[in-house]
Amino acid sequence: MLGDFIPMYQQAKVSYGRILTLIQNHEESATADDIVAHGPIYEFEPFPPFEAIQRTENDILSILTAKKLSYIYPGTDKGIKNVSLKIPQGSITIVTGRIGSGKTTLIRAILGLVPKEKGTLYWNGDEITDPTNFMIPPRAAYTPQVPYLFSEKLKHNILLNVPEDSADIDKAVKLAVFKGEIDDFEEGYETLVGPKGVRLSGGQKQRLAAARMFVREPELMVFDDLSSALDVETEQLLWERLFMTGNSITCLAVSHRPMVLRRADNVIVMKDGKVESQGKLEDLLETSEEMKTLWEGNVEANNSSPQKKKKKDA
Repeated sequence: MLGDFIPMYQQAKVSYGRILTLIQNHEESATADDIVAHGPIYEFEPFPPFEAIQRTENDILSILTAKKLSYIYPGTDKGIKNVSLKIPQGSITIVTGRIGSGKTTLIRAILGLVPKEKGTLYWNGDEITDPTNFMIPPRAAYTPQVPYLFSEKLKHNILLNVPEDSADIDKAVKLAVFKGEIDDFEEGYETLVGPKGVRLSGGQKQRLAAARMFVREPELMVFDDLSSALDVETEQLLWERLFMTGNSITCLAVSHRPMVLRRADNVIVMKDGKVESQGKLEDLLETSEEMKTLWEGNVEANNSSPQKKKKKDA
């Protein structure tokens, strides 16, 4: 126990120092005492009321533009360099490429989840100076490869701080191809998922996180490779339901599925952290050697993968 405690103490000291640096950067007058300052807790009384997500005219997306975005991970040469793109309202933009080509880094830089080193983002022509706090509902929402779930009920994991009476949770879970499985749970939406969603499979976690995004009805939906945990049939059904919503959705996603690439309005091919090419799939298959190689590998992989039993869906 002592051997475990000593490194834990050192790790806590490093974490404490980093937190202090963060709060001092955010507020010049902050001190070490601010880290441990008492705050309100709600263990024995009701939580403060949640407020419905408010949408204004300025939140409605016409076009999202990125110009020469760059971010390199410290101590490496990995990241993205001088990436430019445009995402019009009602369009499907798919980012594809080999492992390590910068796909996830690109969408994380757009969302402000990694700090861009240079480049500019524009929402309807207005510069986004703080993507971290701007690219949130109702403007944008994100489903990562490995979503974070709380040891709570399914319903609470989907809603989080959205009031239940202001959200169409049934519509969200059906769009996420998760309604049938929720109905099969003995306690339905009241089912506890356990720490980090331990009672759910990887695919169920991703679809729960997708439902969490859908229930917020964001202007821009961002997916990071749903195929990492979903079988081909389930992912295809999810995309088909999204496509059936017509021009009401705007989507930025990482994917290599042939079905999704065919339907995309714009395919961005990443290579070594840069945009190798972009455009409609049929044009890229004639002009981009990288896209040709990726396409042949993707089609072969999808055709050779075993067919899995379709999940029950209401």
